[in-house]
Amino acid sequence: MKKILILLGKLDWEKNTPFSNEIYQTSYEQLYSLAEQNGIQMYRASYQWYDYDEHIFSYAWTYKNATGWEKVYNISPDMIYDKTKAEMEIYFRKELIAKHYRFVNSLRFTQILDDKLITSMIFHKWSKKSWIVNNPEKLRKILLKIKSRRFVLKPISESGGKDVQIIQKEEALEKVTFSKDYIIQEFIDSSSGVPGVSDNMHDLRLVFVNDKLIYAYIREPEEGNYLANLSQGGSLSIVPIGDIPKSLSPIIRCANRVFETFNPRIYSIDFMFDENKKPWIVELNSMPGLYFTPQEKPYMLDLYQELINVFLKKLEVK
Repeated sequence: MKKILILLGKLDWEKNTPFSNEIYQTSYEQLYSLAEQNGIQMYRASYQWYDYDEHIFSYAWTYKNATGWEKVYNISPDMIYDKTKAEMEIYFRKELIAKHYRFVNSLRFTQILDDKLITSMIFHKWSKKSWIVNNPEKLRKILLKIKSRRFVLKPISESGGKDVQIIQKEEALEKVTFSKDYIIQEFIDSSSGVPGVSDNMHDLRLVFVNDKLIYAYIREPEEGNYLANLSQGGSLSIVPIGDIPKSLSPIIRCANRVFETFNPRIYSIDFMFDENKKPWIVELNSMPGLYFTPQEKPYMLDLYQELINVFLKKLEVK
């Protein structure tokens, strides 16, 4: 049986279970069970558990239908599915691991999508202009170029809405503190909704495996908030693929053309529509979540099977 390891960030090996969230656990059990039916044994491990001398993972978790979750040792996977965060130390560690193991997605693809500045330049036609800012004086100069009353400040490489701030221009100099480089963009007023889908403030996520759009969902922030991430109180609704606005078609075609050199590729694109119903790319993500809310359950097995098909095909290539 082939072995595929999901590579994660920092984990606590002393815990008695790999999950503290039941939804996460149930979703991964579904994935691992389906993989087992397809002749693949799945594992999960921290990059910190890799032995850089022996080139094995000293510790890992696995799941089997017959026995449930169990700890295992000294794993040499046939392939690694990357689910780590965008951090310089982790990039460096992954480069070392990649000398001995194949990765999905490729590390180059992951680094491109992790960088919000780069992706805004690649898709400049559908992205708000981005400036790098790292001190008050530079912020003061850039604010003169921002036309919207609010602006968005976000880390160059982060996901899940972490450290994203939406700030009134007149409050900027007193509210913003700098501990690293950020990018600054004009605020997109998405309160007019998604054409034919929603009348509310939103972001719309499309999830792809290679050229294939697997599913889509809309996230809406809780009242009084601008950020729609589920971790920040947002709500989620599945959008049937047939209901996706046609105005996104040229962006999807462009993404397929730009990224066709990376195969396989598993990623998502987040959009907002402004008051004129024009779509804007908010960000791209090379690691769409593998856990599913109850609303997403009907689409879960579709994504999992597509992932497994990617794994099986990649394993055939020496």
